[in-house]
Amino acid sequence: MIASVRGSVIARGADHVVVDVRGLGYKVFVPRYPAGDEILLHTHQVIREDAQALYGFETPEELALFEMLIGVSGVGPKAAMAILSVARPSEVAAAIASGDAAALARAPGVGKKTAERLIVDLRSKIGKVSSDGAGPPLVMDDEAHAALVALGYTTAEAANALRGVPVKGRASTEERVSAALRASGRALVAGG
Repeated sequence: MIASVRGSVIARGADHVVVDVRGLGYKVFVPRYPAGDEILLHTHQVIREDAQALYGFETPEELALFEMLIGVSGVGPKAAMAILSVARPSEVAAAIASGDAAALARAPGVGKKTAERLIVDLRSKIGKVSSDGAGPPLVMDDEAHAALVALGYTTAEAANALRGVPVKGRASTEERVSAALRASGRALVAGG
């Protein structure tokens, strides 16, 4: 499995670049052209009976979002690349979190039903994608996030409430939830 490609861009196609890695050219499908000619792409390799393809992304966050998108039934790599080509990862995550099917359906080949399926399947898994690299890029299987949603927060509200609290692993779930509740102005009613 090819996890990343570092090298020089020697050709650009409509939806891909060719990256020279020590004399070997890798055709890598990209949602948008990399900024420079010397690049590092985080990749996802798809091997099928009739073809092999390599999909490349400039950030690990974008790769993680791509992998979440293709994990949804009926969404293949081409549809996921179309979505990521019309919007940044933070915009895609915001559209999913807020239930904005129209924003997702702007991508070529992605209809309203597919956009709605993405929202249903991923809404509880995505809180935010960081565009500045600060903090965890995706809220996936975060117990504090799930606890806030169970307390009545929307997915987006829970993600916003967790922005200023210690990241998962640096504080317990209870500490993170308490800090998020204090920061957002909501408090739990304790008996006694």
